[in-house]
Amino acid sequence: MIGKYILAGFTHFLFIALCLKILAFFSPFVLISYYYFLGNVLVCAVIAKLTFGVSKHYLLSERINPENKAVLITGAARGIGNFVAKHLDSKGFHVFASCRDAHSPGADDLRKSCSKRLRVLELDVRSDESVKRAAEYVRDNLGGCEFWAVVNNAGIHQGAIIDLSSIEDFKDSMDVNLFGAIRVIKAFLPLLKQSRGRVVNMSSLGGRFPVPVCGPYATSKWAVEGFSKYLALDLDVWGIRVATIAPEMFQTDMTSGESILGVIEQSWKGVDEEVRKDYGDEFLQGFKTCCSKAMTSVSTPRLDSIAEDVESAIALVHPDAGYQSSRNSPLKFLLNLFVAYPTKLQIIAVRAYYFLLGMPKPQRVLKEIN
Repeated sequence: MIGKYILAGFTHFLFIALCLKILAFFSPFVLISYYYFLGNVLVCAVIAKLTFGVSKHYLLSERINPENKAVLITGAARGIGNFVAKHLDSKGFHVFASCRDAHSPGADDLRKSCSKRLRVLELDVRSDESVKRAAEYVRDNLGGCEFWAVVNNAGIHQGAIIDLSSIEDFKDSMDVNLFGAIRVIKAFLPLLKQSRGRVVNMSSLGGRFPVPVCGPYATSKWAVEGFSKYLALDLDVWGIRVATIAPEMFQTDMTSGESILGVIEQSWKGVDEEVRKDYGDEFLQGFKTCCSKAMTSVSTPRLDSIAEDVESAIALVHPDAGYQSSRNSPLKFLLNLFVAYPTKLQIIAVRAYYFLLGMPKPQRVLKEIN
């Protein structure tokens, strides 16, 4: 499989080099220097990197047959997990949809709306015993299926800016978003080794570049990204492929205005008096309004691109190591451009965004300015 991937990449590189050579022949004064070998190679490498997705679409689009392939997805009771579970079921996979409460409305919805292949099971990723029981349940109910993939989707969002975030917010976020994924992977690794299957970890754009006002969540997602890169090296010897999915802003229960306001209010209750004085009650009201506005104005309810990326990570014979789920290409380009900015420019861009939103400043900062 790796040989075909390398061949496709090399073929694409040669094609780009040939195109540039022809361009240089007819337009000797273009801004591409074709007089130095190293310059040639670097230009070809950069352009090939930027355009390789087109070649992959045609040369590396082979997919596995989902028949008799079993997939576990965590956090399937609502939001992205629920949508992805339904999508994979519709594609013919045998889905084990885990929910913290197997009798929740989301779990019942899966039973009613999906095929008989889908099974709902109880799983709390924070509990070693719960994960162990889930692994035993899946192993005992595979039937004639091959266990093919784990989709670590379960996640929480707690805390806000650093002053409003407790140590417990950071611990809880890491326990679910990172350690929960690790618990599940370790429990299902024996089955994955047999199938040489897939691990798909749900990350976030907040795990690839700094996203303001969600410190504990973003910290845990940066950890997921780093862990996934390390894991890919560890599991390569077993033929297991690891991929991350980094969605941009999508409308789910976690990102709803009501949920965001609840998180902020809960965080405010836990801060000490000195922090309250630094920020003031007016800041809190303006902060809640701006955060809610930011979530509802830039997020989209269309989760199709996330489900398609998860399917690609599971079903493609040659999956990518990382997928950035966006609603359209221009937005993906702008986000990637922001990632390329130095930190100082990122701070300036965030300041401009805050200004447009009308984000308030802490009371103490305003006093010092005046």
